[in-house]
Amino acid sequence: MKVLLVFYSKLLEDGDLLRKVNEKVNLLKRFIGPDSLYAVITTEMKDFIDRFPDLVFIRNDRGTFLYGLYKGLRKLRGNDVLVLDPLRFTSLDRLKDFISKRRRNALYTSEGQWKGLALFRLVDLDYFIRTLESSFQEERDLFAVVEKVKEDYGIEYETL
Repeated sequence: MKVLLVFYSKLLEDGDLLRKVNEKVNLLKRFIGPDSLYAVITTEMKDFIDRFPDLVFIRNDRGTFLYGLYKGLRKLRGNDVLVLDPLRFTSLDRLKDFISKRRRNALYTSEGQWKGLALFRLVDLDYFIRTLESSFQEERDLFAVVEKVKEDYGIEYETL
């Protein structure tokens, strides 16, 4: 399993971004290991490369979450992928729940909104990538994208 941290331009509005990201990356390195961590960053986040040398970086040219997710999933094709929004993802316990669900696609939601954690299985990854390709023009939430995959391809997912 690979872990994908998706950074997007809107996150730059948080003045405490680097401290929060540093905490999350340290947690992930201890729990999952540094060799499985990938990050999609915008061009404004080039300083992340020096601050987090253990991460493998992927460029998000458009600066949106969905495009960053698309680029990351394409790069990590061939693996199960745990997707994290670095500021929404909350706790180690929630992360452990997701890792234990490895045989299913899973999404952490509350009140119909995605809350920062998702797990995509290798066998279903191409369907998510294909759906993301058609979702760039619309500013959708990840929950809406996963629902579209379910509607179009019948791929089930679990919400936690």
